[in-house]
Amino acid sequence: MLVALTASFAALGLLLPATAAGADPIPLPTGFPTRPPLPVPLPCPPTCAPLQVPDPYDAVVYGDSYTSGEGASHDHKYVPKADGSEDFTHKSGLAPFYVAWAALEMGRNPLRRLTLASDTMQTLIGRDQLYFHASSGAWIKHLDEPQMEKKGGTVVRNPPQAQDVPTMAKIAYFGLGGNDAGFADLVSTAAEAYLNPPNGRFGVFTWKTDQEQSVALEVSRLQPRVAELKNKVAHGLWSVRETHPVAEIVVALYPLGVKESGNTDLEEITGRSMDLMYPFAAKVNQAIRDGVAQFQADYPQTKVHIFDPNTAGPNGTSVVAGHELGQPDSYFQGLVRRPDVLWSGKIFQSFQESFHPNELGAVAIGKALATFLAARMPALFPNGPNFGHLTIDPRPLVTTPDEIQSVGQWAATNSSQVCEETDIDSVCRAITPSGIVLSKDLWFDPGRVWPFPGPPAPGGPDTGSPGGGGGGGGGSTWIPADYIPRDPCDIFRPVRFEFFAGVQIQGGPLRTPTAIDGLIFAPKKPKCVPGVGLIFE
Repeated sequence: MLVALTASFAALGLLLPATAAGADPIPLPTGFPTRPPLPVPLPCPPTCAPLQVPDPYDAVVYGDSYTSGEGASHDHKYVPKADGSEDFTHKSGLAPFYVAWAALEMGRNPLRRLTLASDTMQTLIGRDQLYFHASSGAWIKHLDEPQMEKKGGTVVRNPPQAQDVPTMAKIAYFGLGGNDAGFADLVSTAAEAYLNPPNGRFGVFTWKTDQEQSVALEVSRLQPRVAELKNKVAHGLWSVRETHPVAEIVVALYPLGVKESGNTDLEEITGRSMDLMYPFAAKVNQAIRDGVAQFQADYPQTKVHIFDPNTAGPNGTSVVAGHELGQPDSYFQGLVRRPDVLWSGKIFQSFQESFHPNELGAVAIGKALATFLAARMPALFPNGPNFGHLTIDPRPLVTTPDEIQSVGQWAATNSSQVCEETDIDSVCRAITPSGIVLSKDLWFDPGRVWPFPGPPAPGGPDTGSPGGGGGGGGGSTWIPADYIPRDPCDIFRPVRFEFFAGVQIQGGPLRTPTAIDGLIFAPKKPKCVPGVGLIFE
């Protein structure tokens, strides 16, 4: 009887292949949406040629602002909420993955044509479904946790990204990690130095030096977060594998929007500040690569592809080379100002588009991604991308003089609010009209640099920085120090081959801040000898 049943099943093509010897069988999770059964096709009469329709598939997109398409809108229009209001997840129909997916779908559906715009996103083409869950501001933890509209808030910007996704998706795109490393803090620090009112040291002739010093200090502060990123990425990929056990995972690296050196000054950010940002961005990408390697060592049977826009151009060149910030036909936004959003009280949202790929950059990266996916997944995309069936008109954002002036006037008295979304120990919160004022307790105790335990404690008169999440109010929330550095080795912090200072150390609630000035460049990394100072060998 068993033989008869086996023969019957074989005749019907219902026998399953045996599990390969030594394979690690992956249990399929339950409770996730599944694709409905396909409709039965109508019979084709003898006179017609049957149309070859590819098997359908699902693709899921997880990511932060670089994946959602933040900045990829020349008029601040993104896919809106159901009620038509602005959705600050800032999903753009010109986001790189969406451009790539649309082009590949035109190859799979040769009779289709599609027009792409920043405020529309068609997620069902033919029988292929896209679940685009990326959100501006997301961290890796937001795969499984809701993302709030602002830190410490109760309004949800985006539900957990891995919620309501198909278990049997064939593609899972992973574009996360930059916010875990502190990208938003770094951008806010540079913006705050520029926007701070022109008083004291922050006069019209000194803001550039102040910005370079504050960016260098912030890059130094963020190093522990970059070091932790590898493990976070590996854990995030594990979570994706648990949710999508048969998917091929595509991990996106970040496009380097600044050159390694010799960057050109913009109105709101100096070339030297951008030079200092480059190694931070490069280290973030390397940490993501290291996280992928760690994950693959544990799960070698899961296919993982790394898409690097910095090597995805012809002959391994960068897709964005020659179009960095400050270059003609730049692929990136500078400091974006939105007075209408600012007046509504959404401080961080008013400039969250800053320093992201614009429409030109997003489309260029998306086209490279389409070619990459077609090469890595020929079974899904045998015809490759068909860009000829897409209508796209990418344009850069133009900031008007009125927008610059109105935001500048607001910043004259409110610029410290730019730091509301940054960490309590971010340098952004230490920038004041009288200089960069840091607390020794937050910065120069090696055992407490990161993570900083516990909430901030009230401390002394207001020094111009709201601290503690943008509350402002009756006084500074910086923790006072009972210590004034007596040795240069206590204050100078190395960043590559330079030592930066030019800061003030707040020595206590009633003491006058002690200034330690200097911007020292060295061809070789100097040593700091206690009681002596910097020694150049």
